Amino acid sequence: MGTFAVLLHEQEEESSARIRKRLVDAFAKSDYFEFSEHVYLVTGAPLTTDVADKLEITEDEQAFAAILSLNGSYSGRSWSKLWEFLRQADARR
Repeated sequence: MGTFAVLLHEQEEESSARIRKRLVDAFAKSDYFEFSEHVYLVTGAPLTTDVADKLEITEDEQAFAAILSLNGSYSGRSWSKLWEFLRQADARR
């Protein structure tokens, strides 16, 4: 199980809207965190390719996104709900 950042392209709004819908449909609410309209964190899949497949990015030639694996190390200043999501994701590893 891993935690991943899904980065959607701001200039590709139609693609971003499709991927956003797929993400909400494919992951339980507790398994994703909307950081912004174009940045999501997801947990539950072991590999970046699993997330890409689940979001149908590999099959959709008009889907533009990057999926990055997070290594469990994080720092910064943000909302408490973000830190709680990351702590829960780390606990599931």
